Amino acid sequence: MNDLNIQLCPETGICSIIKKDGKKIDLMPFEVDQVKNAAGNPDAIKNVLNEIDPNFVNELDSEEIGQVSKELGE
Repeated sequence: MNDLNIQLCPETGICSIIKKDGKKIDLMPFEVDQVKNAAGNPDAIKNVLNEIDPNFVNELDSEEIGQVSKELGE
């Protein structure tokens, strides 16, 4: 089951990652590219997200990081 709502805007390239509790993080297009380049490497994805919002990334579990990797790395 997907715990995160990951929305990537095709027009702007901005991505929102929203947890079930409503907490969210927004990624600018260059940050989305960084996550795509880090796909398959959970530590690298955490490092990218940590630069944006350390509190948000600290609340993500390994399955959620995997979901980010899968959905944005495609």
